[in-house]
Amino acid sequence: MSTGPTGQTSFRENVHGVRVVLLASRSDCMVRKLPVKTFYRIRDPQNFYAAMRADVDLLRSNRAYLSLTTVIVCCLDALAAGSGEATRGKFESFVTQHLPDLCAALEAACLGKKKGAAVLYDGFRNGFAHLRGPKREFAIAEDHELDGDWADRIEVNGSQFVAINVDRLAREFLILIDRLEDRAA
Repeated sequence: MSTGPTGQTSFRENVHGVRVVLLASRSDCMVRKLPVKTFYRIRDPQNFYAAMRADVDLLRSNRAYLSLTTVIVCCLDALAAGSGEATRGKFESFVTQHLPDLCAALEAACLGKKKGAAVLYDGFRNGFAHLRGPKREFAIAEDHELDGDWADRIEVNGSQFVAINVDRLAREFLILIDRLEDRAA
């Protein structure tokens, strides 16, 4: 280790022989100053909703259904959280209020064993956020496979799943974004 020109910075080589900078403490870290005009603030309503819309449009146009569903369920979580922490309760309350038909369809497809918002959170939100896809007993399907319905039970090669209509999810999510954006304006 050697001391840099100011006496605060030291260097060492890592296991790959690359020279790395070591700082004595957090307070010694440099802070970059950026102009406020060029700093992208994701939580500004004009950026927040526009970024969600752009992501959904891009993924939908490329039929990237796994990524599309991941983005939508994570965006629903962010919308439900508002300016606070994301929680299961906020998510379930939000989707019950804003996507009641989806919640009702999921509840019916699960034969009333679980509330639809809980199914959306457990099977889809948690599945896509943590497993890169729905949990084992759930699936996504295209609009034509569910005859336009929000959700239903499907069978594939002898295995049964509760599927949501990814095309309808994207359409309805974009409508929701428009409504929320209008309210924020």
